[in-house]
Amino acid sequence: MDKETFARQLALSMARTPDSILGLAERPVGRGVSAERKARASWLAGLDEGSRQWIHQLVDEGVHAGVFGVLCVLDHVRFLEDGEDKGTFTLTHTSPSGEQTQINPDQGEMLHDLYNAYRRSAQS
Repeated sequence: MDKETFARQLALSMARTPDSILGLAERPVGRGVSAERKARASWLAGLDEGSRQWIHQLVDEGVHAGVFGVLCVLDHVRFLEDGEDKGTFTLTHTSPSGEQTQINPDQGEMLHDLYNAYRRSAQS
């Protein structure tokens, strides 16, 4: 897997996440569904379609911000440490045959930019 494939697959996967989050919020599952989750499900069920679309957009923006922020850290343009001495992260894909590919090399297009481009095309 190369960085373009990683970014494209990530964008496609994340495009479905808001629907998954809202689906679980609307129909909570499990043995011990809390009163809070039941109340949230009831609240969501009472929303009109326009309000539901607003909620979907907010969840989508939250998912995007989280993924984009992590990719910026992997691209070494955002850091987790304060001060001048900062470490970096390396993301490596290992194929079933054992071949390793660094997904976030220091050269070429950055993951967060590729993700944004693929995200836009996934939304079209």
